[in-house]
Amino acid sequence: MSSMTGVGTGLDTSMRATDSHTQDAGSDPDADSGGGQDNGDPGEDDSGLPKLDVLPSDTGVDDGGAHGQGCDYVDLLFVIDNSKSMDVYQAALGLAFPQFAHTLAAALPPGTNVHVGVTSSEMGHAGSGSTSEFNGECTFTGDGMPSDNFYITPDQQNTGTNGAQGRLFDPGNGTYYFEFDTDDVAAVAELESWFASASAIGTGGSNIEMTSAPAGWAMDPSNSATNAGFLRDAGAVLLVFFMTDEPDQTPQVIDNMPGGLAMLDKVAAAKAGCGGLDCVLGGGFLVETACNAQGNLPIDDFLQGLPEAAAVAPLPSEKLPPAQAASEMNALLADTLADVIAAKCDEIAPVG
Repeated sequence: MSSMTGVGTGLDTSMRATDSHTQDAGSDPDADSGGGQDNGDPGEDDSGLPKLDVLPSDTGVDDGGAHGQGCDYVDLLFVIDNSKSMDVYQAALGLAFPQFAHTLAAALPPGTNVHVGVTSSEMGHAGSGSTSEFNGECTFTGDGMPSDNFYITPDQQNTGTNGAQGRLFDPGNGTYYFEFDTDDVAAVAELESWFASASAIGTGGSNIEMTSAPAGWAMDPSNSATNAGFLRDAGAVLLVFFMTDEPDQTPQVIDNMPGGLAMLDKVAAAKAGCGGLDCVLGGGFLVETACNAQGNLPIDDFLQGLPEAAAVAPLPSEKLPPAQAASEMNALLADTLADVIAAKCDEIAPVG
């Protein structure tokens, strides 16, 4: 999108003590995670994290509403860290979402059908977790075992946890995702309540946070009992949006591929009828730690593997009141991402 300008995220490069994660005594918490070198890629900052794409308030982008020839559907998948440090962030996202929902509904063509679903960062449960970093190399441990032990896929074992392993989260009313048309004012208002409950996905999840893995497994037929009907293929935009305060601990290698790209392949296969990843957008509220210093984590590979630069921003400080954090979140969600989704919708031919 030529109207978009890449801006560095400005993420804090120091190791942060969140959940029960600890730092190895050999690590340098004040080290420059970017290594002082510019990688030369305009889609990344020095850390390897995707840059935040910012649109001006008057984007000049045709949102498709004038002629109604845009996409039929938009599917929004939120992957939310549900470990014990996330309560403030989940509350802030719930407060931010109404402004985003109303802005998106106004930006999309009238009658566009939207699905909203939430899943967690848990693939397998670890009651405790630690992160040790030395010379830019990170080791993740859960319950005294390597983090890969907690990559439990739903095709092999269904753990039965609500919202885990890529299953959509039921906030308690039997609804795994919310559906509304953009011109249905009452439904948009009802969505606000539903998402406030769904985004409060809880803080009792695994302390081994695998953020990119659930995004891939959310598309897999093994989760059809909860996820069937959520994802549309042809004529549909898919947004995968992450929120986490820890590095992605998805295995670095899955099926002989980099872990993040293996999960991206699952998404591409599920969207084959729409042109694959050309119909997929990515974004997130992320943190940077020293674990990003050397090479990419799986979530970086996932987001950088998308044809269109992902829209990411720093996760607001945990010290902010939820209402203030929500305002910061909407600098990305309502002020930028709603227009990005509408512009992508305008590129996709409707079905039939």
